Amino acid sequence: MTGFDLKTIALVLMVLDHIHYFFEFTGKVPLVFSWLGRLSAPLFLFCVVEGFIHTHNRKRYFITIYAIAVVMGALQYAFITFGIQRPDGFYPRNQILANFAILIIFLQGIDWISKKFYIIPFFRYL
Repeated sequence: MTGFDLKTIALVLMVLDHIHYFFEFTGKVPLVFSWLGRLSAPLFLFCVVEGFIHTHNRKRYFITIYAIAVVMGALQYAFITFGIQRPDGFYPRNQILANFAILIIFLQGIDWISKKFYIIPFFRYL
């Protein structure tokens, strides 16, 4: 399987999870959508790690994922601040890309430690 195939499968599973997440209040969406959708996070996690290992520009890779996480966080903040929610009080509370951005920081640190770069690389990114 290629990375594209894994991402496509994860995307379909994520959509199923989001359908259940946003419309479970109707009582018409089966719980199996959520069960299947939970498989998307480990697939995306694998793709993020593979992307980190094989990218040519790790700094740009991190900035891209971090920027998307910031946009998602700003949307979530807007939902909370401006009261954009359903009458039952629901608003989206998922933010997995922020976790992926933190993971990339840890992966870069592990890479530096494995190459015995302890102080110098940090200052290069400031």
